[in-house]
Amino acid sequence: MQQQLIFSNNVGPEIDSLITRISPPGCVILADTNTSTLVLPRLEATSRIIPQAPRIIIPAGDDRKDLDTLAHIWTRLDTLNATRRTILINIGGGLVSDIGGLAAATFKRGMPCINIPTTLLAAVDASVGGKTAINFNGVKNLIGTFTEPLATIISSTYFSTLPPRELLSGYAEIIKHSLLEDPRTFARTIST
Repeated sequence: MQQQLIFSNNVGPEIDSLITRISPPGCVILADTNTSTLVLPRLEATSRIIPQAPRIIIPAGDDRKDLDTLAHIWTRLDTLNATRRTILINIGGGLVSDIGGLAAATFKRGMPCINIPTTLLAAVDASVGGKTAINFNGVKNLIGTFTEPLATIISSTYFSTLPPRELLSGYAEIIKHSLLEDPRTFARTIST
């Protein structure tokens, strides 16, 4: 199944509609400590599904994208009686997209996930294309899979929670992708 990309600033209603159509036996939210404070309350206010779903909150920071955090996610999924049809909703930046995608790809030999990127960098890179990974033995993204999420809901709504440095990282990624595409795309990118 190919990943569905949804571009909308009405994230709550979009996730509700998507989950209603799929009709899974349950959903579990994965977020880091930053996202759970800055974004989840805003998302809960516009969704009827998000407030009801159990949560797995992991520490923020790329140094926590490791085997211990992955094992914690697996343990919580097991404790919550998640099945192969339960949907893991990854809400956050690259850390959450990467480790949440890997957790979903490997728990019970694969469960579906949906990404809701909350950083510009995650919206243009980490949450799309199915790259999932953890850091291991001091090497970034050493262990992972290519497993596409069911969907990624891309919105600029949560970018206002980001510090300027995070926005600049996302813009740099956009420029990189446009350079790789072709000269016309690059010219269009820098003119907007």
